[in-house]
Amino acid sequence: MELRHLRYFVAAAEEEHFGRASDRLFVTRPAVSQIIADLEDELGVELFERQPHGVKLTAAGLAILPRLQSIMSDLNQVITLAKQVGEGKVGGLSIGYGSLTLYHPLFRAAIKRYLEYHPNVALSLVEMPTSDQVKAVLDGKIQAGFMHFGPDAGQTRKQRRGSVQTEGEASLERYVIQTGGLGVVVPDDHPLAKKKAVSLSQLAGERFVVVPRSSVSPGYGPLFALCQEAGFEPQVVQEVHSIASQMNLISVGVGIGLTVLGKYFNYPSGVAVIRLTDANYKTNFQLCWMKGRTEPVLQQFIDVVKELSGKSIGKLVTPENTAGKH
Repeated sequence: MELRHLRYFVAAAEEEHFGRASDRLFVTRPAVSQIIADLEDELGVELFERQPHGVKLTAAGLAILPRLQSIMSDLNQVITLAKQVGEGKVGGLSIGYGSLTLYHPLFRAAIKRYLEYHPNVALSLVEMPTSDQVKAVLDGKIQAGFMHFGPDAGQTRKQRRGSVQTEGEASLERYVIQTGGLGVVVPDDHPLAKKKAVSLSQLAGERFVVVPRSSVSPGYGPLFALCQEAGFEPQVVQEVHSIASQMNLISVGVGIGLTVLGKYFNYPSGVAVIRLTDANYKTNFQLCWMKGRTEPVLQQFIDVVKELSGKSIGKLVTPENTAGKH
């Protein structure tokens, strides 16, 4: 017994006519008659009473029709679901992000646009630093993440080779949203706050708030290396777990900090971000996912990010969300 036997039976039963059933199924009338006869032979029972102007269900036919109608309805729903999943219209999608990502207008715009385009996809946003996102993608806990990367933090290629983090990064597919450099964050009432650019040497004597686990903002090692090149030892007064916490503590005067300087990052009120003139420190803001694992729901999200990135990022920046930028 094949699926078409059931489809032909249901059509003939509902139409009570083999000819009308053939029109509905886009096949010939003899084809319907033959399929029904084959089904009856296999079951060993007649399902229809053949009449001059149509057909009527027998007791056996009447008994199985409701159940087959239910089966066919479920099957149609399964087929529809499969098509929707294949087109990325339904399913689940987990995206990672860190606190620095919240300062970029693309993140909000991409999430909003994706939900508008795909309201039936269960979108889960998971907050975690980039260092954790790489492993989470490898382990399948998230499908993609907005990640921020800085330079090698002073390690040699030999030192980094074979590390879990390096191997993980090598397994990622990447779409670069924006590149940037390094700036210094100070309270908006700080003596340096109105300057457009400063040198690292001008930060001697300042107190620093650092994010040791950050993959993009200089932690202890890179911070000390940068400051030593400028001729002084940095005074670290506070360490925090996220760039959002760093910004908050800087805004209330705990100290200053180094962070990503990019054209479209919108930092919170209460701080000023100033360009450093002598810090060779390249950063990258990227959407990353596992190589070879671009299921339809993820591909649709990647397409939204690509659609909104590039030249269109500037259109996402509004006057009211540029507070704290200098």
